[in-house]
Amino acid sequence: MASESKSFVRRDRLLEIEVAVRKWWEDEGVFLAESRKDPPKSGEKFFATFPFPYMNGYLHIGHAFSLSKVDFASAYHRLRGANVLLPFGFHCTGMPIKASADKLSREIQQFGNPPVFTAEDSNKQAQEVEEEESDTPALPGQFKGKKSKVAAKAGGQVYQWEIMRSFGLTDSEIAKFQDPYEWLYYFPPLAVEDLRAYGLGCDWRRSFVTTDVNPFFDAFVRWQMRKLKSMGNIVKDRRYTIYSPLDGQPCADHDRATGEGVQPQEYTLIKMEVVQPFPLKLGPLEGKRVFLAAATLRPETMYGQTNAWVLPDGKYGAYEISETDVFILTKRAALNLAYQNFSKIPQKPSCLVELTGYDLIGLALRSPLAVNEIIYALPMLTILTNKGTGIVTSVPSDAPDDYMALHDLTAKPALRAKYGVKDEWVPSEIVPIINIPEFGDKAAEKVCLDLKIKSQNDKDKLAEAKRLTYLKGFTEGTMLIGEFVGRKVQEIKPIIKGKLIESGEAILYSEPEKPVMSRSGDECVVALTDQWYLTYGESEWRQMAEECLSKMNLYSEETRHGFEHTLSWLNQWACSRSFGLGTRIPWDEQFLVESLSDSTLYMAYYTVAHIFHDGDMYKGSKSLISPQQMNDDVWEYLFCDGQYPKSSDIPADVLSKMKQEFDYWYPLDLRVSGKDLIQNHLTFFIYNHTALMARRNWPRGIRCNGHIMLNSEKMSKSTGNFRTLKQAIEEFSATATRFSLADAGDGVDDANFVFETANAAILRLTKELTWMEEVLAAESSLRTGPPSTYADKVFENDMNIAIRLTEKAYKDCLFREALKNGFYDLQAARDEYRLSCGTGGMNHDLIMTFMDVQTRLIEPICPQFAEYVWRKLLKKEGCVVRAGWPASNEPDLVLKGANKYLQDSIVLMRKLLQKQLLGSKKAAKKGAQVTALADSNLKGLVYVNEEFDGWRAHCLQILQSKFDQQTCCFAPDAEILAELREILHKDGQAENFKQIQKLCMPFLKFKKDEAIAIGSQALNLKLPFGEMEVLQSNVDLMKRQVGLEEVEIYSAGDPNDVAKAGPYASLLTQNPPSPGSPTAIFVNR
Repeated sequence: MASESKSFVRRDRLLEIEVAVRKWWEDEGVFLAESRKDPPKSGEKFFATFPFPYMNGYLHIGHAFSLSKVDFASAYHRLRGANVLLPFGFHCTGMPIKASADKLSREIQQFGNPPVFTAEDSNKQAQEVEEEESDTPALPGQFKGKKSKVAAKAGGQVYQWEIMRSFGLTDSEIAKFQDPYEWLYYFPPLAVEDLRAYGLGCDWRRSFVTTDVNPFFDAFVRWQMRKLKSMGNIVKDRRYTIYSPLDGQPCADHDRATGEGVQPQEYTLIKMEVVQPFPLKLGPLEGKRVFLAAATLRPETMYGQTNAWVLPDGKYGAYEISETDVFILTKRAALNLAYQNFSKIPQKPSCLVELTGYDLIGLALRSPLAVNEIIYALPMLTILTNKGTGIVTSVPSDAPDDYMALHDLTAKPALRAKYGVKDEWVPSEIVPIINIPEFGDKAAEKVCLDLKIKSQNDKDKLAEAKRLTYLKGFTEGTMLIGEFVGRKVQEIKPIIKGKLIESGEAILYSEPEKPVMSRSGDECVVALTDQWYLTYGESEWRQMAEECLSKMNLYSEETRHGFEHTLSWLNQWACSRSFGLGTRIPWDEQFLVESLSDSTLYMAYYTVAHIFHDGDMYKGSKSLISPQQMNDDVWEYLFCDGQYPKSSDIPADVLSKMKQEFDYWYPLDLRVSGKDLIQNHLTFFIYNHTALMARRNWPRGIRCNGHIMLNSEKMSKSTGNFRTLKQAIEEFSATATRFSLADAGDGVDDANFVFETANAAILRLTKELTWMEEVLAAESSLRTGPPSTYADKVFENDMNIAIRLTEKAYKDCLFREALKNGFYDLQAARDEYRLSCGTGGMNHDLIMTFMDVQTRLIEPICPQFAEYVWRKLLKKEGCVVRAGWPASNEPDLVLKGANKYLQDSIVLMRKLLQKQLLGSKKAAKKGAQVTALADSNLKGLVYVNEEFDGWRAHCLQILQSKFDQQTCCFAPDAEILAELREILHKDGQAENFKQIQKLCMPFLKFKKDEAIAIGSQALNLKLPFGEMEVLQSNVDLMKRQVGLEEVEIYSAGDPNDVAKAGPYASLLTQNPPSPGSPTAIFVNR
């Protein structure tokens, strides 16, 4: 954060510029996007969107980072002349706002208005809402972050009231937010103000909020849902889903505080019947069938059961499943079962007896498929009661954990005595059930011995043991026992599972893969519910989604893989909710459309939204159309090539205008989002477009980015490492904020917003303004006439290169690269040019071109800065945002290489001068007969060898013949050396081959690496430019840069030139020049 002692003059100048530029843009309607009658040709229009943010708080830097990508891309296309539409809406559907409003109501009821929280209350609440790292499982190829978005937002705040206070609200204002609709009217206008200050190039006429507060959007979503249902894409089904008992409805990704992306995990629940007589503790269960209920993912291994495992200190209960059956398991598992119709009282677990694991040790059991008629419950110390049921079947032949736990119990009498385990309860033999190649018929035993696992507590090695055996057992294992002897495990696993369930010896059981907390604060379960589902994953629909994906520009292979994997596992999605804000399911109004299902097609709504809203994001008070007029026939006509709605009373010219808007702007060219939305929203977006839109209107591109850190740390309110967008603008200015967002990083890895980068941008940009003002004030002193000097040509070429490279970076949505090429590198080229010009001065036309080019290249990233320069300093007509991409000539790569050679040579001369000065002083101290060099009044003799000769030439000629330009590969070294030996033999140097080989090998390796990197030109005997010509053209520059009175350029191959080095000529032998590497000798004048 900027320190108090710091001067803010430079930042304040940028803020003043931004206020002025914002007024220019708003007065001129610069970003208003209008369709045209004629369909756009390729590249003539650009339509881009950003997932509308959820309006339960202020926009922050995380929002701004993703948004910046679509803003920069849109600004680039606008600059180059495209007609650009970038709209922005606000999402209010779903649980979060309603849940927060209800929390406020509860806090007022409990603690008063305003509430008075005691320290004890705060500590208790903090424990309840303590953030935990989300260990949501990543499905194959699925992106995930360490915290869900909501957890990241929670930031350690304790009460909802305190969260509202952190927004700067007074207590009297906070009380109003008990009404969820207050949020909709409070936060979106503030977001608009922040985004206007940020400089977003948005058509604000098209902005809107979701939910039934906006009757136009409500009508749109109702049409979309009816359309999908009529096509068979929405069905009512009974399925397992993540469910919030407190809310009484399914809990989708965006309804969750933690556990985003978690899916139901299905188990087979094995019913292990407790053999009577029951022990005293189970006395109340007499007359009922009592089962230990063990959850397994491997029902095919039940033949090998030797015992059951319980956690001695674990808390269990005997729960009524029906009038006759009782399951012994954990309370958490019983709650899940109760929501899956396995409870005497639906959704309410009924516990008859509370138990511990100690109470269960020694129970005699009959278990399905087990070879042994009676097995016993034994103690296992590593059972997790937050996974499965807390009861575990033991198959020591194939499960390393079971093998080691049984080994411990068998080998340690003290352990048995501690838990009262009788010897006869402990199985004496392992039952082989599956043969696995490389592991035999007792895979667990073998792998534990191989890995030298000592006990059941050796977690890391046991995890490795399971990794080695489980997948191989499934894919390659063969059954050794039961009715499926000789058949592959993967074939018969579902058959055995089905038979167990059909016989009543097992049931299906599901629970969340990992803990899920709803935004209302309760732990979610898996419920079997009647729900309206979108049939994602249905084969024909999925094929269309995959076809669409295959034609899209995704900007990275990692993103493409993420989508491919999501499409491979995504299945039916519950699209209805009974609690929250939103649009009612039109045919079943007890339900609302959930928040990820009303946000898949709204990009089409943007194309006509200005006709409804025109700046009123709620009810569209200025609209000439009423929401009631927007019936299904009208939506069908607008978006789905439907028949003209003859019965509609909407004026024909208005209908025609709306149709033109959609047909002109669609398809969507680019959608930008965080990578975490690939697993839901973005894939839904593809699915819905393919279902409802003609192929010509399927989306064209999605660019995903990672999350953003602040100063290499995760954003966190609790630590203070957090910035709202408004705070960042106030602290750094919008210009420096945008600059730092561009510099933060590209790609799908997490990026890093660095405060020092923002502060450096403030300094650099304001210094650039001052430099331009000073140069323009003294414009008459610049050298006139066409560019003519070597430095002129280099600078002009550098600008051409910057223009081309920056354009490519913008096209590829690589904005850090665009900033590097279009600003940093261009600045470096200008600074080098200033130094190179010397007393002759800079060329007027080139400097004016530079100011123009730099202003345009930085415009997409820093538009306010660029607009000010364009109008106030350069006195240009119109606005820079539509100025056009700067023209450029074909870059001269030879000239670029020549200039690099020149700059490298100057650096080399400085080093050689220091070395020679130091050497002459050391020699003088030792009394050697040398001429001491003065630190001043020196002359530099630069010796050049423009062509490789001797053995080096032989090496290069051989490499040229042995290099495959298509594959960028060389022939084997042995072949290269054999040819070199043959050539040396012809030259009569065969006897020196070993000595020459020692010199050759490093040279050959260097040249091979260079050729692989830049191509065959690295193997040329000469550089593509004349070295002596380049150096002779820049003698004055070398004199200034190295600090010499004179510089003379000589050929190392001319004996007369070598003689001019006098006593220093030996340096040419010690350090001979070669192409690209001259040798400099320094002498007194």
